[in-house]
Amino acid sequence: MRQTDVLLYALFAQSLRSYFCAKNLQSKPPLRTALRDGSQPLKIVFLPGMDGTGLLFKGLIQNIPKEIDREVVCLNEIEGESYHQQAEEVAEHIGSSSVVLVAESYSGRIAYELCNILGRRVSRVVFIASFISCPGRLGRLAALLPELFLKPNFFPDWLMKTLCFDGRGNRVLIEQVRQAITEVEPSVLKRRLLNIAELDRPKGHLSTEAVYIRPTNDRLVGYDAIKVLGNVYPKLSIESLEGGHFIAQTAPERCARVIVRAITT
Repeated sequence: MRQTDVLLYALFAQSLRSYFCAKNLQSKPPLRTALRDGSQPLKIVFLPGMDGTGLLFKGLIQNIPKEIDREVVCLNEIEGESYHQQAEEVAEHIGSSSVVLVAESYSGRIAYELCNILGRRVSRVVFIASFISCPGRLGRLAALLPELFLKPNFFPDWLMKTLCFDGRGNRVLIEQVRQAITEVEPSVLKRRLLNIAELDRPKGHLSTEAVYIRPTNDRLVGYDAIKVLGNVYPKLSIESLEGGHFIAQTAPERCARVIVRAITT
């Protein structure tokens, strides 16, 4: 084959690729359009872990596309003490909006209660290393700790790194966790630990679509707690990411990808 023929074939193939790529791009709806539930745009509501501040969501939120509306709930601004009371206050704030709930750790049960309160206004839930029943023995034992032991500097770095980060947490991340805990009174942390220890196993099923981001080495949430989630949310899909319990802090980019994929497909 002559050199000119080869060149013509190459140009023709390139034209075909460009054409089909353009067609594919045209067939995909804009992100803002994909984030609509009927005629109403969706909002992501982030529900934080034990500290309740939402400060530890910073890295995760930075990896969420700006086109997506979002709000971080600060549990420390909520008066309710029980899970149901907290969920009722959050529901009042949400109002008639359609939302996607992203619940980390402690807030899993709040998300469950919100699904019951808001019904179809909860489009879907993304659980991050979370639970709706007692997560395991450590959850019950932690509730026995006196308030004196709930101060941020009580636990050494090596213990936090092992339990929370599966050995992956660096000093910066550990200090961020300590700073977030500093924002919370020990009595409030104690109440939340008691809430966790007293969790029952919900009965019945919810039709809400749900995704569970499961760290491969979560030392705080046991397999039985995930089974309970699967029983309550029959449509639950599980995304495993390598890491420990604080997976949203050690792998924010990967968690963000799972969240965006979950709410746009």
